[in-house]
Amino acid sequence: MQKKITRLYPLPAEQCELEGLYLQHQLHTRGSIDRPFVYSNFITSLDGRIAIASSDRETHTVPPAIGNQRDWRLYQELAGQADLLITSGRFYRQSMLGEAQDVLPIGSSSEYADIREWRSKQGLSAQPDIAIISSSLDIPLAALEPYRSRKLLVITGAAADADKTHKLQQHGIDVIHAGSGKQVEGHLMLPALATRGYRSIYAIAGPAVFYTLLKAQVLDRLYLTIAQQLLGGNVFDTLTSGPLLAPAQGMQLVQLYHDSHAPADAGQLLGCFEPGA
Repeated sequence: MQKKITRLYPLPAEQCELEGLYLQHQLHTRGSIDRPFVYSNFITSLDGRIAIASSDRETHTVPPAIGNQRDWRLYQELAGQADLLITSGRFYRQSMLGEAQDVLPIGSSSEYADIREWRSKQGLSAQPDIAIISSSLDIPLAALEPYRSRKLLVITGAAADADKTHKLQQHGIDVIHAGSGKQVEGHLMLPALATRGYRSIYAIAGPAVFYTLLKAQVLDRLYLTIAQQLLGGNVFDTLTSGPLLAPAQGMQLVQLYHDSHAPADAGQLLGCFEPGA
């Protein structure tokens, strides 16, 4: 982490420290009592792959050629500024298969001790709460046990299975209905989370959840790491999953950095984008 990166935008270009780069953004201060600040991040290859199939897994995985500890450090810094993480039911099903990428941040290892200390100094709880977006409510309760020290919420549609809803509530999980059918509607989800006191919301789920945020136009910032690797392949996930957005949503560049130190023999661009006016 001691190797520096180069800020490319805004000009003038300059050398910067990777560690602490995103903590400087103070995202936990950007939301209000009426409107939480919603942000997300992805790492992608140059040809747009965020996850690929693997012969030894049932579910897709982040391509080993692009995943790296320097990007993971920044992922942890973004989590450090959230009071709520948005995940999906898929993550917990992957956990039961032993195929989840990692436990939910913030990591407990010593290398992230400074993030945990920073969070404490900001008056934030030790760990962000967790909201699970799910239309099926197929969430294995055993996979939730490691997170019982946090407040757990499930967000679903009004037409979700009543028996599954009741079972989750019996286990102390706050179920929020935000949508007329089974699908969650982002413009209804956000006010429900605001009334529960959340101000900074970090979406760490996959393409379907990201599309939900885009469709509702509730995403405030996207952090995108572009690993300079070309992967190819016919079976993969990319950032969004859903019908064409009409109109397309323009994103304006806020910051751009170049990290020449990972992945090996490639490098990566660290971009920060916000919706156009």
